[in-house]
Amino acid sequence: MKKTSRYSEVLKELEETLEKMSRGEIPIDDLEETVKASAKKIQYLRQVLRSTQTEITKVLKEIEEEEAPGEDTSQAGAYDD
Repeated sequence: MKKTSRYSEVLKELEETLEKMSRGEIPIDDLEETVKASAKKIQYLRQVLRSTQTEITKVLKEIEEEEAPGEDTSQAGAYDD
């Protein structure tokens, strides 16, 4: 798996592998290697999700901290360019 792989690409590959397995299209001789490769893809996808969740939580926390108590939020969504 390339380091530059995107989440959606890896997920699509994993889904395609699952479909092939469901249809019995993966030869038994290749099954062990396929399962190991799939496990690595799952680990990668989980890592990306954890990382994304961490970043989103960080951004939301920063936004919360920027809002001072009693601040007028009636113009929510307005910003200076």
